[in-house]
Amino acid sequence: MRTVLLSILLCMSLLACAKKEGSAGGNAVETGKMNGNNGSNKTLAYAHTLELEIDEQKIGSMHAAAQQFCLSLQAEQCVILEARLDTGRYASAHLKFRASPAGIQKLQVNLNKQGEVVHQSVTAEDLAGPIQDNQKKLAMLNDYRSRLEALRSRANADIDALIKTSKELASVQEQIESLSGQREQLVQRVETELLSVTLRPDNSHTFGQPIKQALSRFGGDLAQGLAVAITGIAYLLPWSVILFFFVWIVRKLWRRKKASVLKP
Repeated sequence: MRTVLLSILLCMSLLACAKKEGSAGGNAVETGKMNGNNGSNKTLAYAHTLELEIDEQKIGSMHAAAQQFCLSLQAEQCVILEARLDTGRYASAHLKFRASPAGIQKLQVNLNKQGEVVHQSVTAEDLAGPIQDNQKKLAMLNDYRSRLEALRSRANADIDALIKTSKELASVQEQIESLSGQREQLVQRVETELLSVTLRPDNSHTFGQPIKQALSRFGGDLAQGLAVAITGIAYLLPWSVILFFFVWIVRKLWRRKKASVLKP
């Protein structure tokens, strides 16, 4: 009897949750409260892009200085998400930061002083939908968990009902924790901003720079060319010997055939 009662109560709880979701769809979600913005309904996640041209010799030092500047912005929650330095044919660097809007602004002002801005942009993604969906699901699951806890207290004398209720509670709790983690990520995205920075040399397309770089690589290119030539000879030498004997045999057979034809 208790098992049947538990099943009925579970069904009623699910129906109540569904009704709650339907009614919640017609109401505005308090995203401002979620984000700590006093009802400002901030749901936009901003991402900035900045591309600078600087002296090639300063790219490495500026790459390190930008990271140190970010670390100094502790109050602005600045975090280095990516730091890549390429020292190939043309030196370049890439940085990615996450910080509060004030921190991103300070980073941009600091970087703009170091070189010439060749590209700057900002994009925004509206997370109102994901935020509302997350809040609705959390509200439903929290209500469902409360009902399950009430059912468990009533079903303490029925072992089967208690086991089923406990399993359902564990599953609901796992879903709540997962959604709470997603909620924290959404909060971080709307309360902080991203900044992607690219540093490239300003002399990569000048007339004299390619010549200078070619001369600086002359020794290495010459050694590499000789290595390729030696490797080629090593591959061709056995085939040359085989080809020589093949030609020698063909010529010998041809001479014998010719001598037999001319012989009276």
